[in-house]
Order: sequence, then structure tokens, then C-alpha cells
Amino acid sequence: MGFMSDSFNTFSIIINIASIVLALIGLFFVIQNWRVWRKIGLDIIKAKAFLNKEFLEWNWVCIVVVGALIVIRRIFRFYELMTDGTISPGIKVIFDIIGFVVILLLVLIAYQWYKLIHDHK
Repeated sequence: MGFMSDSFNTFSIIINIASIVLALIGLFFVIQNWRVWRKIGLDIIKAKAFLNKEFLEWNWVCIVVVGALIVIRRIFRFYELMTDGTISPGIKVIFDIIGFVVILLLVLIAYQWYKLIHDHK
């Protein structure tokens, strides 16, 4: 079990590092979006977002998936709290993967907004 535990731990470390990198990339897009939002009229942004059906649908799907994944993570956490507090390394890896996917989807949403609002030039 020691080897498997070490492998799961190494994988979790890699997933967490990737999550941090993704979060920093997402922060870049959010800051860039905020800077442009201040310069462009809100009506233009609303029109671009709501007149683009593909953009809206994609954002809503991502938001629904993010919400569902957060619920799943909370269920895992609740299970951990209701038991003796020890969960298998495999479940911890699943927990980390879910967190990574949530961050990835949020970064993709920020990137889609970035493409949308930077297309005004």
C-alpha cells in the first residue's frame, strides 16, 4: 500500500500545482477583463454577450457543471467529516481532480469573456 499511497500523493501534488498555475492564468484573464470593462460601455458588453447564443450556452453549461462538481466535492467532504476523518488516497485524488476541473472551467469562462470583450477593437 505504501507505493500506491506515494503514487496518489505525487499525483495530488501535480494536480495541485497545475491548479495553482491555472488559477494564476485565470486571475490574469479576470484582471484583463475588468480593465477593459471599465473602458467599454456596459450596454456594449451586454449586447455582445446576450446576442451571442453560443457564448451564452457555453457559459451556462460550464456554470452548471462547476456547480455540480462543487456539490460532489462537498459530499466527499461531508462523508469525510461524518466518518473517522480518514478517506482513501484514491478518493483524495478524485477530490483533487474535481477541484482542478472546477478551476479549469472557471478559467475557460474567464477566457471566453476575454475573447468576447477584446473583440471590440
